Amino acid sequence: MYKRILVALDGSLSASLALEEALKLARAYDATLMVACVVSHDLCDLAGVLGDEAGNARAHRQLDHVRVLCERGRARCITQIIDAHGASIPGALMQAAQAFKADLIVMGAYGPRGVRRHLIGSVAETVLRSSHVPVLTVRDDQRDDEHNAALAL
Repeated sequence: MYKRILVALDGSLSASLALEEALKLARAYDATLMVACVVSHDLCDLAGVLGDEAGNARAHRQLDHVRVLCERGRARCITQIIDAHGASIPGALMQAAQAFKADLIVMGAYGPRGVRRHLIGSVAETVLRSSHVPVLTVRDDQRDDEHNAALAL
């Protein structure tokens, strides 16, 4: 069914859970994974306030860890750091999916929260609305529980 799966990482727990699901799917369907970290180098990028070098270093560490997981799980895996050059992160992910000819995109459902989310929007939401291929989002239920408890107060 799925032969080429794009997985987007952003350092969040939900992205790690998405990677786990993508690895399961890759093994089940004998698919190839493309695991991508997007670095946008703008004020609202995934690197946050740490700057370009720290963002790139973090992306390299994440992808090194992914390669180890893929080797252990015997999954075919391509890793890539995508430099969005200040463009939108969802746009960069959609371009990567198209270039990779992905037939599924897997990503965490939560990234930025609060004011930052309202200013730049949700990456997952934008990808869900604009993707021409299926998108599987994976939530961090622990974070949901904490958020719901805070709302109940």
